[in-house]
Formats: sequence, C-alpha cells, structure tokens
Amino acid sequence: MRRLTAAFAACLAVSCALGSTEAKAAGIEYPDNGTIAIGRGGAWAANPSDGLAFQYNPAGLAQQRGLRATLDARLAWEAFSFTSTSLQGPTIHNSGPPVVGPSGAISYGFGQVGPLSDLTLALGATGPSAVGKVDFPDDGVQRYALHSTDYFIGYYSLAVAAAWHDLIRVGITGQLAHGDAMFDQSVWSGFGKMGDATAGPVKDPGTSFDAVGTLQGTSGWIPTAVVGLTVTPTPDWAIGLSYRPSIVFAAPGTLKVVLPAIAHDAGLGIAGDKAELDLNFASVTRLGASWQATPRLNLEVDGVYEDWSDMKEVLIKTKNIFVTYNNTQTKLPDIHLGHDMMGAYSGRLGADFDAIPDRLKVRAGYAYESSAIPTKYVSVDFANWQRNIASVGASVQVYGLWVDLAYAHHFIATQNITDSSVIQIVAPDAGSGLPASETMVVGNGTYSAALDTVSLSVRIPLDGLSSAP
Repeated sequence: MRRLTAAFAACLAVSCALGSTEAKAAGIEYPDNGTIAIGRGGAWAANPSDGLAFQYNPAGLAQQRGLRATLDARLAWEAFSFTSTSLQGPTIHNSGPPVVGPSGAISYGFGQVGPLSDLTLALGATGPSAVGKVDFPDDGVQRYALHSTDYFIGYYSLAVAAAWHDLIRVGITGQLAHGDAMFDQSVWSGFGKMGDATAGPVKDPGTSFDAVGTLQGTSGWIPTAVVGLTVTPTPDWAIGLSYRPSIVFAAPGTLKVVLPAIAHDAGLGIAGDKAELDLNFASVTRLGASWQATPRLNLEVDGVYEDWSDMKEVLIKTKNIFVTYNNTQTKLPDIHLGHDMMGAYSGRLGADFDAIPDRLKVRAGYAYESSAIPTKYVSVDFANWQRNIASVGASVQVYGLWVDLAYAHHFIATQNITDSSVIQIVAPDAGSGLPASETMVVGNGTYSAALDTVSLSVRIPLDGLSSAP
C-alpha cells in the first residue's frame, strides 16, 4: 500500500516539476517580461533604460534621472494540442484563459554623488513570464500527465546602480521570490495493463479506474539576486553582462487524492496530506552588445544561457502521510524523481528606430530558443520546446508620458514523439488477488503549440513630466 500512495505523489510531482517552474528564457519560459524588451525580441541586456532594468541588467538603472515609475502588464495566450499515439481518443486542446503577467518599478536617480557620475535606487516586482494556467479535458488522452494548472510566482526587488564617468555602470538587485501552484492529474488504478501501444493506440477504458491527485503549495520568501555590469567604451557602444544564481524552490502544501470507488470498496484509505516540493532553478547569464548605428537607429544582439543541468531530480518531501488498510498504517517516504534536464540557450536580436524624434519610436526583434527538456520527456505540462520568436513594438509620447506597446508571436516546433519516457502512474497490487496495475507509455504522439503575447507599459516622470525618453 505504501507504493500506492507513492504512485499518486510521484504522478503529481512530475506535473509540478514542469508546471510550476519559474525561470527566464530558454529553459521553461518564453523571454521575460517588459514591453520594450518584448518588442525587441528580448534583446535588452546591454544597456536597458526603463524601470525593469533591475530584472535584465540592473547596471542600466544608473542612467536615469529624477523620480520615475514604470507600470507594465503582459497578456499571453497559448494554443496547444496533443494527438496521442498511445491511447485512442480525440485530439485534446488547451482551453485555459489568457494569462496576465504584471510588472512595475519606481526609481530615483540622484545624479552625481561624490566620485559617482550617477546613482540610482529602484523598487520593483515582476510576475511570471510563463503561461500559468492550462486546462485540458478531465477524461482526455492526456489525463495521466495533467488535467490543469494554476500557478503564479513573483519576484520582489530592491536595486541600486551607480556609474563612473559614463564608462562603467554597475548594479545589483536583491530579490525575494514567492509563489503558489495548483495542479491535478489522473492515476491508473485498474487491473493489469491498459494495453500495449507498440502495436498502435490502446483503447481507452474510460475514467472509472482513475484516481485523481491534486497538489496545492505555497513557497516561502526565497532570496536571490541579479548582478550587472555595463561598459561603454565609446558613446555608440555598450556591452552588458548580468547573472542570477540558481536557487532552491521549496513549496510546502497539501497532496490530496480522490480514490476511485474500487479502492474504497477494497478498504483502502489515506491519512494526512502534508507535502513539500523541492527543486533547483537554473542560473541565468545574459551577455549583450548594443550599437547606436545612427543617431536614430539602435541595434542589439544578446545571448542568454540557463544552466538547468543542476535539476537532475525532483524531490517530494512527504510529511506524515500514511496509507491505511484494515488496521494498519504505513508512512509514505520522500519521493525522488529523476528528470535529466540540460542547459539551454537563446540568441536575440533587437532594433529601435526614432521614427519621430522625441515623439515616436518603433522597434522589432527576433529570438531563437533551445529547449532544456529532452524529447523523451516532452509532455502536455508546458510547451517548453525550441522556438522562433518574431516581435514588433512602439513607444509614443503623450503629454510627457511614454506609452509602450509590443506584440510577439512564438513559432513553437511541433514535436512528434515515438520514444517517450512519460509513463502512466499506476496503483500496485493491493492484495486483492486480482491482476496488479501495470504501467504503459502515455506520452507518444504529436504535440503542437503556438503562443501570442501582447504587452503594454506606461513610463511616468513623477517629478515633472518631460519629453525625455
């Protein structure tokens, strides 16, 4: 019976590992927050000038003057479909709503302070740059990987930046990450094996033998930081580098399982529901070079690397969860799940053009991102595969305010999986004398996805409206 509950928890852990991870760029998410950055294809690490520089490269804050505020929100919606070659059934689609990612910052640039040519302090916060809500049919062919997710993780930040003779800028952002997650999925508790998919899709017997597990967890305040450096060897060139270390994300919460009628009839039960998810988030390194090609045209190229190779396993710490059968209780041990993620990279190109100086800027960008997920682990948890991204944007000055708009479309590579390691989590033999449940592969099939993002921000000079960008 201990194995039965372990199977439920393991099933949930896989979803959490893919569904609730929040890091930047090529590993799990699409590129970052911020309207200006999105319009430039995410190429915003060399010399970012808006309030959200604290997230990309805090050294960029050291070119601001006076009191400024940035209010930003991104709306993203994801098209996702899966046609299984493991189970017979119709193609399933994501019906989750669009997801809002809010961000904001307030900063004050003191100007020259002692030997420093510029000193700036900033407060800010960013929401997740990922699709936090997906919803698939409860009886669909994907249900052994995921039913639905609903999660949100924010980064709350305090930054300081300084410059020396307009040649070197340095900055550091202290951050506290905090988030919560909810997701659920099915566990096969029928007798024997559903079938052998090597000869073709297996007939789906329906949901009467399914248990459903739900995890809800909330993290504490997790400290991290972003450090940044920008060097401007000439007035036309800026080279920027930033780094954020890896962190351990711990989210204590509850692990609840609804057993099917056959389990109740056999006298099985579960006592306790406390659990915690632990996993490593990738470190993120950004390197960018910006060139003011003409007085009105700025070009930038960036590279971003995420070291997801530290996440070799997902750990579920169980806390006083017991399996009950007749008059016995068996404690569920901690669960270790291998995941074998790898490092991932993205290359980004961006351009800004002053269409009407001090009134209208237009921009465009392109990015390519690799995947941190081996193809054998591709699933419906998240469309976190290699992609090409095209974006456009504009900034308009209105009564001294700058209003920024951006749109990006993600061309996500279709995945045709024939060697999946995504297996059905099953309930083992409970001593009934009937055939024990057996696993089968449920991840083979065709995965298709696309993502659209619209973003809006307002930049406000709070100590006096002006036309300064």
